[in-house]
Amino acid sequence: MERLKPNGNPITVGGIQISTPGLQGEVELFKPAASEVRGRTAWSRPFAKALKEQNVRTELVLDMSKTQEVSAMAPAGGRTTNFGEPAMVIEVPNPGSDWGQVITYTDESGVVTWNYPVNDVDELDTTRSGKRSTFVIPRRVVRPSSAGSNGTRGVASALAKKVLGFVIFPVLDPIFGKVGELFAGKWEESKRPYGFRTWTDSDYRADSGDAVDWDSLDNKRALLLVHGTFSRTRPCFGSMPRDYVERLHEIYDGRVFAFDHFTVSQDPHQNVEWFMENLPDDIRLELDIVCHSRGGLVSRVLAEQGKSFKTMADAVYVRKVVFVAAPNAGTVLADPKHMKEWIDSYTNILNFFPPNGVTDVLETVITVVKHAAIGALKGLTGLQSMNPKGTYLKRLNTEVASNPKYFAMAANYEPRDAGWKQMLKDRAMDDVFGGDNDLVVPTSGVFSKNGSTLFPIKDRLEFGDDEGVYHSGFWANETAQKRLSKWLSG
Repeated sequence: MERLKPNGNPITVGGIQISTPGLQGEVELFKPAASEVRGRTAWSRPFAKALKEQNVRTELVLDMSKTQEVSAMAPAGGRTTNFGEPAMVIEVPNPGSDWGQVITYTDESGVVTWNYPVNDVDELDTTRSGKRSTFVIPRRVVRPSSAGSNGTRGVASALAKKVLGFVIFPVLDPIFGKVGELFAGKWEESKRPYGFRTWTDSDYRADSGDAVDWDSLDNKRALLLVHGTFSRTRPCFGSMPRDYVERLHEIYDGRVFAFDHFTVSQDPHQNVEWFMENLPDDIRLELDIVCHSRGGLVSRVLAEQGKSFKTMADAVYVRKVVFVAAPNAGTVLADPKHMKEWIDSYTNILNFFPPNGVTDVLETVITVVKHAAIGALKGLTGLQSMNPKGTYLKRLNTEVASNPKYFAMAANYEPRDAGWKQMLKDRAMDDVFGGDNDLVVPTSGVFSKNGSTLFPIKDRLEFGDDEGVYHSGFWANETAQKRLSKWLSG
């Protein structure tokens, strides 16, 4: 056990150099066996499983206990994070060019962030050379708060200490090859493949459904569900109550199905290409669509540009689309310079509100973490399609070839947990978004003007910051359920 030095002087523990200006406390380093990692890190079983499945190995765990801020002792001019947060600096032996390295940081309140090696000017260090790697990590002490906690964590538990997990992964994955431009696509193809599936009260919380009975859908009104970023049908829509799933089947006489698709490595146009190429011949679909997050862009391509696909012709007619938290005007988090904020924000959504199938979503998030850690963002085409500064959205919002009926649900969410609330405040996330947001998507961006003649969407439901609806929290909300039924029944 060593003591931190709030005057900023570094201490060395087991070859790791630690500088904590303005922070006092005790520090202890562990090299845990695989069976001990969860106990040392307070990671949940789903998170530990997701890391293992992604071939990510925990080398060391660093505990900082009895932490207390003594800012007056911090020397002037110390390093801060990219968000201007007071920071501690951790220098670690470099594992070598064959490995990527990340530090998971869990603060006292259970908030989790991913931290990447940086150079002297706080830019991502992708060289993986030299003897040591430097990490600049927030040092603020935030105590746990019972407000807003549902008692279940999907990533890590709240503890009265800071916990840093030093994790590494091979740059050359033994199954999917080198982490780089093609890595995410190969991973999704193997682990999150395309497919159509049934969605019934008996299988909607299962990993997969049965094969779709296309003949039962031919020339009859049906409901299609399209999931969002990092997700699949099960984790996206699994929070719906069973009786509400039954209600949707009543509206459509059982004609309800879902579309699983790549969300990271391919853009929405490519998603729809697969959709059309894999429809049976001589089938005509008349669809209403309920979509979430990035699934909204997939649904728009299907609804607005369907006739541009040679394989489509008149095979699919979209009557109406309900956009739920969809980035129709994009999300700034898809800008490469904000990728860390996106990963951290989404990780904590999964932590404080773990969905059915949280491990599946975490594995996809960790795939993106690997790309981010070595600066290989070119392979994340599916995420970049949501960049408000990118060419994809500009094209989507100017090329309209049909006139479906649109509805929208959006929310402004304010975390109640003290740690999460403080993190977002420190990083000025409302400023990053330019205003109200649901932690992933700007509130007004779901329905406001964006260049398309089909926007703004007038028939919409908005949740305020006092109603507790976050990016993925619509499906269990009774008000949302009632409005959705009304829109779909008409």
